[in-house]
Amino acid sequence: MAKHLFLASTPFNVLTAAMVAFELPQGDVAELGLIDQTSTTATFREALLRWQSSPFANIRLLSEKASGKGKRRQRLQGFRRIRQCLQELQPEWIYTGNDRRIEFQFSMAHSNARGVYLDDGTYSYLGRKTHWLKDQVLDNMAKKVAYGRWWKQPPAIGASAWIDHSILAFPDSALPILKNKTCKPLPNNLQRPEFAQLARICLGEQPLTLGTLDGLLLLPHSSVMSDQQQALGQWLDHCGAEIAYKHHPRTSSELQSAEMATSHWQLPARAWAVPAAIPMEMLLPLLPQHCKISGDVSTALLTAKWLRPELDVSAAGREDTDASWQQLLTTLGIRLITSPT
Repeated sequence: MAKHLFLASTPFNVLTAAMVAFELPQGDVAELGLIDQTSTTATFREALLRWQSSPFANIRLLSEKASGKGKRRQRLQGFRRIRQCLQELQPEWIYTGNDRRIEFQFSMAHSNARGVYLDDGTYSYLGRKTHWLKDQVLDNMAKKVAYGRWWKQPPAIGASAWIDHSILAFPDSALPILKNKTCKPLPNNLQRPEFAQLARICLGEQPLTLGTLDGLLLLPHSSVMSDQQQALGQWLDHCGAEIAYKHHPRTSSELQSAEMATSHWQLPARAWAVPAAIPMEMLLPLLPQHCKISGDVSTALLTAKWLRPELDVSAAGREDTDASWQQLLTTLGIRLITSPT
């Protein structure tokens, strides 16, 4: 019987952690440690506590987002919570979506656990641009001085010495440095009824008919409105009888009105709006397999393919879309619909 501690800061992290936890050997114990939390995540945290079918024996709030002059003090408070968690659980495995996170490195330095990198998105496939002086030297030294010599600066996200192996949505497409160690596939199990239960808790009283949806369009923030908006509206109109769209969470309320949906965003009048504040991750467990998803190239669009690889996902882009992004979309099976620059 092994004990597992999953560190998560976002709903995406929580879902991937749960996808792995559900597949652990019978008798193993999994706990969820929430890190870097803010007031905006309070509603989701409350939903997690009401999730009766959770794979986690315990859910702990380990750290809140540290900022300002009290940043170091706040982090030390988090370290005390983590230390208590480690003493009580004594995990053999600790999972993270980012091995640069101070909470993960503290946990590894103060336990006998082995680390697992759990896919957190584009860093696994495109890498993270770093500066040799700022990141590799100055930041590395500053963290060692502030927190301890145990701090390690990974050459790439998921590639630090703390990591024993990775769990990735698309192992074959991972960065070469990640392939130096074992890369296991993320379980494709988001359609388990337990995830649908969590999604309904998050939706609350919202009467959404997601289970019969034929097409879902993810709209960008109004500041980067697509020059293909008319084509995207036509795409949605041809998806089927049940169609919906979702605004970016930070799009102003004025631009989310029913009138603006047709006049500004050029959407079919029969399409209905999914509440913008609901995380995209929480919609995915309820979407049927035939539902098509499209929108501008975005993290939300990629998330749909990472967590539900069987869905038909396409992206609207321009011919000058960065070549590395185009390659990633092709590799993941996301069709790129381009328009001239």
